[in-house]
Amino acid sequence: MRKNVSLVLWVSLAVVLILGVGILVGFPIWMRGVLSGPGFRQLIAEKTGAALHATAIYSPLTWQGSSAFADSLEIEGTPGSFVKNLHADQIRAEVNWREIWNGVWRVDRIDVTHLVGEFGTRTDSDSGLAPAATSSTLKLPSFLPKRFELGELNLVQTQLTFQGGKDGIPLVLDNARLLAKPDGAGWTVEGNGGTLTLPMLPKFRVVSFRSRLQEQVFFLTDAKFRLGPNGELTAAGEFAEASKLRIEWSRLDVAAILDEKWRTRLSGRFDGAANLDWPSAGPAAGTAKGTFVVTEGVLQNLPMLDKVASFTGARQFRHMPIQEFSGTYHWSGGALKATDLVLESKGLMRVEGNCDLAPDGRLTGTLRIGVTPQTLQWLPGSRERVFTVSENGYLWTPLQLGGTLQNPKEDLSARLAAAMKDEVIDQGRKALEVLPGPAKKGAQGLLDALAPLLR
Repeated sequence: MRKNVSLVLWVSLAVVLILGVGILVGFPIWMRGVLSGPGFRQLIAEKTGAALHATAIYSPLTWQGSSAFADSLEIEGTPGSFVKNLHADQIRAEVNWREIWNGVWRVDRIDVTHLVGEFGTRTDSDSGLAPAATSSTLKLPSFLPKRFELGELNLVQTQLTFQGGKDGIPLVLDNARLLAKPDGAGWTVEGNGGTLTLPMLPKFRVVSFRSRLQEQVFFLTDAKFRLGPNGELTAAGEFAEASKLRIEWSRLDVAAILDEKWRTRLSGRFDGAANLDWPSAGPAAGTAKGTFVVTEGVLQNLPMLDKVASFTGARQFRHMPIQEFSGTYHWSGGALKATDLVLESKGLMRVEGNCDLAPDGRLTGTLRIGVTPQTLQWLPGSRERVFTVSENGYLWTPLQLGGTLQNPKEDLSARLAAAMKDEVIDQGRKALEVLPGPAKKGAQGLLDALAPLLR
């Protein structure tokens, strides 16, 4: 009897051990099959889509220990989402298995080797992937968690395009490294490296930036960029239906933002600031205002200055050092208004005033120009007829601008020429007064005949 009882105990113990070993060996195999299957993949695709207001499709998953791998991920934003589309390659996720017993899939870190994406509010007309189902058709066992938590998302290499409005100016962030973390109902995103490109501007080198994405609004907390060997630029703002951006720059080479023709005319260090505001239609429908100053510069190859140099005999005007070129500006609807303009080459000339540049390129301006008395000493009639106001060490006269930005025109040259002719005539008439009667009469007739030609 005792032998039978012992045998039963040993058999029961063996069965328990076999079952235990089977569970220990079989459960991980079964679990891996579940996690590698389409049900779990569809679940994480739905969670990803819900977080980004988009549809998501993962390639099949493979597992190595606590790490899951996917070759690719395709994301297409739904109408109204800030995400238009994303494509990710070589995705690796580190899963914290201990958190499963707390009812959550905890992913401590996701690494993505390469990400290409486009951001900007989608519309119903945008093409894309078919809408994903709102709930999984392939169910997981009920005892497995359905909730996910993410620690951080590490994007090793990115190429991201941000579109401000349907027809807005695209902003491209290329080859930058990003680190994104969930933060309440949004995401914080930090980055460094790579380049930032906007149309008609040179590429900016990215130093670093911090930002936040929440409820279809992208907040740029702060960003730092480099341009050229010494130029620095900072930016902060928000991008939404109504967007705004604050930019400040210092030590830029002004040639970096000028077209080819003006690079031969103006050089120097460029500092300033801009406040930009625009609606959903894009920056072209918005406004920009701010201040600027160019220092340590040279102004040359300008027809107006060449004429002044010819009139005055002062060659410095052809290659004029600039200690200051500053002002405030307001751009709207393609029109630029510059006010409080100051351009000074100390000891030679100072210009003050306002000017406007129309959308079609027409230039108009009301300025006043001051020159030193020494500059006018070889210019007959200039002090008496043109530069008639003395102030702050300069002799001043008004100046009207016209023409276009590429070919500016002014009225000063004609007034100086007229003043010189009038002065010659007046001096000639004064000289007649000392001539004898017969000679005076003959010279008077000659002068009267030449006067219309001189004018």
